[in-house]
Amino acid sequence: MMARVPAWRLGRSRPAPDRAAEKIPRLRLAALAAWLVLALGCGCAKLSVSHLDSKPFAAGTTETVSTKYWRFAFSSFLKGDAYGLRGRATPVPAALPPWADSLEELTITAYLRDAAGNVLASAAKSYRGMPLGPDTAVPFAFLLFPKGALPPGGMAVSFGYKAVYGSSTARQTLPGHGQPPAGTAVFAGEGALLTY
Repeated sequence: MMARVPAWRLGRSRPAPDRAAEKIPRLRLAALAAWLVLALGCGCAKLSVSHLDSKPFAAGTTETVSTKYWRFAFSSFLKGDAYGLRGRATPVPAALPPWADSLEELTITAYLRDAAGNVLASAAKSYRGMPLGPDTAVPFAFLLFPKGALPPGGMAVSFGYKAVYGSSTARQTLPGHGQPPAGTAVFAGEGALLTY
């Protein structure tokens, strides 16, 4: 009995693959992936600041919110349909390493939240580097615009930050504008978390 040899092995051209049959599983896989991305991203994820200190939003009052590295003293106000915050952020010197004498970068974020810590609105502002001293204060002003119906339990205010602290002494030893030597910069941050 003679074995059957495919035609392409005898020097003839190989038959063209059926591309239409290959596309169907790929389309199904792509549709499944798109559905999973939409299912995870739509309505399931939300920002939460329940782990951060907060104070109730009450127009015309002055409050203070503390984090590990910053203290935020602010007054609340209403401006049209916006909820406003104005105040000063001051570093907590005892929390910083003794060699940290400059603030390389700073971003402050204000959050308007419900009683459960869900973020209703947020706004951020970035600042250039500055020296750190006993009188360091960073002024801020935010207008927050919550979307949708306001929660029945009222709203509260939380603050977050991203900061890079450095040593001006270590930076002065560098030629040009290079990176600070290892161990002479500290990154610190607190902010909203994405929850599902």
